[in-house]
Amino acid sequence: MRKLPLLVASLATLAPLLLAGQAPAYANGDRDGIDACAQEAKAAGFAKDKSAEGRNDDAIHAVAIAMAESGCRHDARHQNNPNDPDPGSWDLGAWQINERWYPEVHGHDAGVVTAENWQDMGWSARKARQINEDGTGRGWASWAAWNLGTYRQYLDQARDAVYRNW
Repeated sequence: MRKLPLLVASLATLAPLLLAGQAPAYANGDRDGIDACAQEAKAAGFAKDKSAEGRNDDAIHAVAIAMAESGCRHDARHQNNPNDPDPGSWDLGAWQINERWYPEVHGHDAGVVTAENWQDMGWSARKARQINEDGTGRGWASWAAWNLGTYRQYLDQARDAVYRNW
């Protein structure tokens, strides 16, 4: 019987949104911020602790990289300069997945980017995990934030967010 008050309270919280025809903002992975990144990293299957394998916490690195790459913004976009290794291509979403190297960010062959995939933070987190663990041995080296070391300034914040959200 104790579950009934929780259910009623939950429905009472959601009722105004449902009656207005709106879903909670996070329904489409369109939340922003470090806690959203940590929650999506968890949902994507990043390990909180891989120390048994001689590795650091992949979830913490994932969140720190997303902070360095996009500020954990689900709709972040960056066009690479003509003299970059990927001239004119776009890095998209919270984890800045490159459209040229990972063309599935496009909705179809015409090259139209669709919000259904790259602007969904959950999609971005799942793709980041797939890239990090793709078996090439590159791991996080696929991200500029890793190679430049800019993710390091976010490690403490990322650790706090991961442990707060796990």
